[in-house]
Amino acid sequence: MMRDIARSFAVVSAMALAIASGCSKSEKAATDAHATTTTTQLTRMSNTLGNVDRGKIVFHQNCSVCHGASGTEGGVGPSLRDEKTRKNYDMTLAWIKDPAPPMPKLFPSPLSEQEVDDVAAYVQSL
Repeated sequence: MMRDIARSFAVVSAMALAIASGCSKSEKAATDAHATTTTTQLTRMSNTLGNVDRGKIVFHQNCSVCHGASGTEGGVGPSLRDEKTRKNYDMTLAWIKDPAPPMPKLFPSPLSEQEVDDVAAYVQSL
C-alpha cells in the first residue's frame, strides 16, 4: 500500500512538473509575442504620425477661420485645446477625414492624406 502511494505521488509530481514547465514556456511565449506586437504597433504608429510643424501650417491655412489662429481660441468651431483628452490620434484622424456637420469635409480635397496626418498631429499637440 505504501508503495502504491509513493508511486502515485511520483506520477502526480511528474505531471505537475510537466504542466508547470509547459505553462512557463507558454507564458514566456505570450510575453514575447506581446512585446513583438507592441514594438510593431509603435513602429507603425511612428511611421504614420504626421508632422506637427507642417500640420500647424496646414491648420492655419485651412482650419483657423473656424477654430482660431492656434486652434485653441475657438470661434465658429470649438477650441481644440486638449483635444487629445477627448480623441486619440486615430480618432482625430478619422474625424478630420469624415467630420460631422457643420465642420466641412476637406479630405480628400483640398487636403491630402499627408496633410490630414499632419493636421491630426498638430491638433493632438494642442
